[in-house]
Amino acid sequence: MKLRLNNFQNDIDLLDGTINIIEVHNVKYYAKLIQSINDKINGYETNEILLLTDSEEVMKFEKEVIMVIDLYNIDYNSKKIISKIYDLISVEIKNSQENNLEEILVKLRHYVDMKLMELPFEFQIKEDIDVEEILKLFSVKIEDTTYQTIFEKIEVLIDIIANLKIAKVLIMPNLKLYLTDKELIELYKYSMYNEIKLVLIERKCNEKLKYEQIMCIDESFDDYIY
Repeated sequence: MKLRLNNFQNDIDLLDGTINIIEVHNVKYYAKLIQSINDKINGYETNEILLLTDSEEVMKFEKEVIMVIDLYNIDYNSKKIISKIYDLISVEIKNSQENNLEEILVKLRHYVDMKLMELPFEFQIKEDIDVEEILKLFSVKIEDTTYQTIFEKIEVLIDIIANLKIAKVLIMPNLKLYLTDKELIELYKYSMYNEIKLVLIERKCNEKLKYEQIMCIDESFDDYIY
């Protein structure tokens, strides 16, 4: 799997055991790149950046990539995450307690019908209710007030992505501004352990850390890997 930036020579190979850094010296292109990634995740067509398999097949960017810009306000309860949780629970319920659940719904439907018949009006009522609709009544959410530090917040996000299998790539701009080198390396190891491809976008890298592969795009828009 690899990322390809339009008009640049080198691809960014998302290899096992490697953390990829995109170091962008030109501030306008830095902003443009993040905007293009954000557009791509939100389903807008752009060829500025592509996610490819090793055999050059285009992958669905919005399905496989998550980007976090505001590290202090990571949304653990985005529609993508909650929908996946509902899907997983729905499958478990249908596989293990479907008959019992159906019986409960029939009784509830009968009760509602009886009460409606007491009123002098004509009503329409939905015939079928699926498990996901029932789960929404409980407003299931991931608790997000426990995690205080940037390190903890990102670690939990990696857990969510890995356990729910909602993406393969996590992109984080400016992460090096918030963490020490020691914390970065620990986070690198954690993301690799969970098989999440971590990509950082930085304005400047002071030194190359363990596990890092850096694609540098300089002010002249020349790119090279080191």
